[in-house]
Parts: sequence; C-alpha cells; structure tokens
Amino acid sequence: MTKSRIFFYGVLIMAVLVGIIIAMHSIQMDEETAVAKEARTTEEKRGARERVIGVALASGDSEYLVRLDKYIKEAAEEKRVKVELHYADWNAELQQEQLKEMIDQEVDAIILCPINSKSMLGSVKAAKKAGIPVINLNMKLDQVSTEYIDTYVGASMSEEGALAAELLMDLLGEAGGKVGIIEGAPGSDPAIYRTEAFYDVVKLQPEIEVVGITCGQWNREKSYLAAYDLIRMNDDLDVIYCHDSNMALGAYEAMVDLGKENQIRLIGIGEDEEYIQALKDHKISGIVTQSAEYEGKYSVYCAVRAMEGEELRPWYKTPIQILTEDNVDEFVQ
Repeated sequence: MTKSRIFFYGVLIMAVLVGIIIAMHSIQMDEETAVAKEARTTEEKRGARERVIGVALASGDSEYLVRLDKYIKEAAEEKRVKVELHYADWNAELQQEQLKEMIDQEVDAIILCPINSKSMLGSVKAAKKAGIPVINLNMKLDQVSTEYIDTYVGASMSEEGALAAELLMDLLGEAGGKVGIIEGAPGSDPAIYRTEAFYDVVKLQPEIEVVGITCGQWNREKSYLAAYDLIRMNDDLDVIYCHDSNMALGAYEAMVDLGKENQIRLIGIGEDEEYIQALKDHKISGIVTQSAEYEGKYSVYCAVRAMEGEELRPWYKTPIQILTEDNVDEFVQ
C-alpha cells in the first residue's frame, strides 16, 4: 500500500470518528434540552396552578378540631392557598388512606392532626419521600415519626397537665379532696400527657385522691355521660378535671341534673368565647388556655413557608396560662 493511500485512509477514519463524536454530542445536547424543557414546563405548571394544602384532622366529633378547621380556612384564604380538609372519625386506617390520596394527588403540603401518636409513621415517611412537607398539628406524633415532619404546631400537653394540677391544688387548698378525670380520645398525645403530668404532681399530695378516670372522647355529650357516672359512683366528689373545656361544659350539665353544681368544681383546657363566659358565670372554676386560632392559623403559615423552601423550627409552641375568676377579665384572646 502506497503512502498516499495510507494517508487517505487515515484521513477518512479520522473524519468518521469526528462525525460520530459530533453526532453523539448533538444527541446529548438534544436530550439535555428536552430534560430542561420538561423541568421548566413542570415548574411553570406548579407556578400556574393553585397551591394546595391537604389537611387531615382526627375527627369532627371534637369541638376543638372543628374550631381548628375554621381558623385553617381563614388563614388559607389570607395566604391564597386552597385547603382540602378531611376528618378521619378516629379511624387510623381511614386517616392513612386520606394521606395516601394526598400524596398521590401531589399536594404542596400536608397538615396532620393524627388519630394517635403512633399510627402515622408509614404515611409521614411516604410524604417525606415524595418531597411533601408535613406540619404536625395539635396532637404530637411519637419520637420516631417526628423525624419525617417539618415542624410541630401545638402546646406542651405535659405543661398543661401540670398547670391543671396546680389549679386543682389552689381550688382544694390544704384540706385536699377527691377528683375525677375525664380524658379525651385514648392514645392521643393530649389524653396521655394531660393525665400523666397531672397525676405526677397530684400523687405527691396525700390529701388529694384521684377516685376515677373515664373517657369523654373530646365530645360534650359523651362527657356528660362520663361525668354522670363519676358523680353517681362518688357522691362526695370535689373536682372534675376535664381534658378540654368543651367536655367540661358537658360535665357541668351532668352536675346540674344531679344537683351537684354547687358542690363540684370544674377544670378545663382551652379558651373560647363560650368557655370564657362559662368561667365568668361560675360554671367552670378554672381553665388552662390553649388557642385554636393560634394553632389553626400558624399551621397554615408554616405549611406555606415550608412549600416555599424555608426551614422551620422543630416546634412552634402554643402559649398557655391559667385563667380563673380572678384574672379572666384581664385575658385578651
């Protein structure tokens, strides 16, 4: 083979290689352009559509959660976001299914008030994997589940229980007396810690006796029945401590029907106009405050900030205090 022919073939091979390289580069550029275009289109769609917050509340049977519903909607209107709200009727499987639907719908954020502290681990893990921020509201998830949420908005249930015990001791004085407890939904964070922390304080007072613990399920009518049974079984009862003020009003109706409204005093948790008025009217002797407006609205504010990429604190704590007849007129909601 002559040198000229060798040179010719060398040039030909080089040209082919250069052509292959150019073609491959062109294909890669086309692929990168397509990916970038798709990403831009997805981002444009997200920016164009209305932002949606999925809200999962434990039950509409709870007056407090119904008030949270109201304030969540008010804040959503203020922030110009849409809320899709679901109640789970104290059914953990139903709430898990509701969260699955929210994740499948690709909502922008989730606000979760769980049935109980341990039932939602799989759901919050799935939301985290899908890149959907989760705001845990009012009823705190357990320690393992909190790894997969963005923040908790709510009060310290332990502090509320301890303050309720202080209020009880002030009401009974040195003589002490007998107290019954009406709890909320079994297994929920408030039901556990509002009793546990209360009892931790009271058990150090030998003159105070806890004579019964029953369940009112956060419902006024069910609390009426629970209080009725407590009173009939303990004719000399001095105080009923209710896990929320709505249940306290149910207990008050039972006291009236049994002629015990002048004997038994009531402690509740949570302030609202109706409960503040009940305190002024001497139906309730003391309240540990907890603001549904703060929790409902702040959960939305946190959800909006999270969907915009802001980092949140682990806990946005609801302010609480003791209210009695002596300081209720100074209280500003």
